[in-house]
Amino acid sequence: MVGALLAIERLAVTWSRRLALVGGFILLAASIVTVFDALLRKFFSRPIQGTFEATELLLAVIIFFALPYTGLTDAHAVLDLTTNRFPKRAQDVIISLNGFFCAVVLGVVAYQMGLLGAEYARTARTSITMRIPVYPFILPATAAAWLASVGFVVQALAAFARAATV
Repeated sequence: MVGALLAIERLAVTWSRRLALVGGFILLAASIVTVFDALLRKFFSRPIQGTFEATELLLAVIIFFALPYTGLTDAHAVLDLTTNRFPKRAQDVIISLNGFFCAVVLGVVAYQMGLLGAEYARTARTSITMRIPVYPFILPATAAAWLASVGFVVQALAAFARAATV
């Protein structure tokens, strides 16, 4: 049981790493376009139309693409003053409870984003200036939020199984 959960956790980390890598490439592309936009604006007074709005929409996708990997690998900023002094079993229980809490929160966020994306698709919502459709940016962010939620459930179950066997 523990071995299967650990294998699933490793699989979730692997796929979330790939998703974060895609997010990194999107960030790189947005950065390059922004630099060219600034240079064209400065030297030729000819900015690239829609750069600000496209970057704004892409940032949401980038954040949600990095979220599963950041959460599953504890790559976020952590201030750990007390729990590292607890026994390994207590640490695993805390990780498990945190994983379930994060899974619920991200599940609610993903559900609400899915409703919002469906509404935006139904109403053909676009950005203000360039009329860029918004829902194509919400859909991948919603999928990544669901992946993060499932990943946290897997992490929580694996930590709980480790706590039960220690």
